[in-house]
Amino acid sequence: MSRLLVLIFLISISCSSSNDPLESDRWVLDSTYSYMTQTEQQASEMDYTEKLEFVSNGLFLKSLTRDGDTTVVEGRWVISEEGGRSGYLVTYSEDHDFVRNCFAEPQEFFFEADGMLIQSDFTPCDGPEFRYVRSSD
Repeated sequence: MSRLLVLIFLISISCSSSNDPLESDRWVLDSTYSYMTQTEQQASEMDYTEKLEFVSNGLFLKSLTRDGDTTVVEGRWVISEEGGRSGYLVTYSEDHDFVRNCFAEPQEFFFEADGMLIQSDFTPCDGPEFRYVRSSD
């Protein structure tokens, strides 16, 4: 019986060390980084806040709040690989101003690096990289 408890404990530890965004499913914008000017802007310096939420059934919510008004766009996420990086491809049901990429498709790719969730689809057209941190909300 004690071996069974040890086995259950070990399985629970190994499952909790996943890189799955659902380990902590909410993220908040921390900063942006412009490679062109090599400058970083903290979220606290911006006139808006931005949050991401991965939902277990593949639903993805991205919200932007500015001047007390919140806009939410909905998409679907799948595990994907892009540019040699594993991450999460989000396809939105419609295009919005804050769906950021250099192409005409309402998609974004997110990957984890250095404890952050990075969205850099805007950098090929000289836009900034968006960096998110896990949220406790």
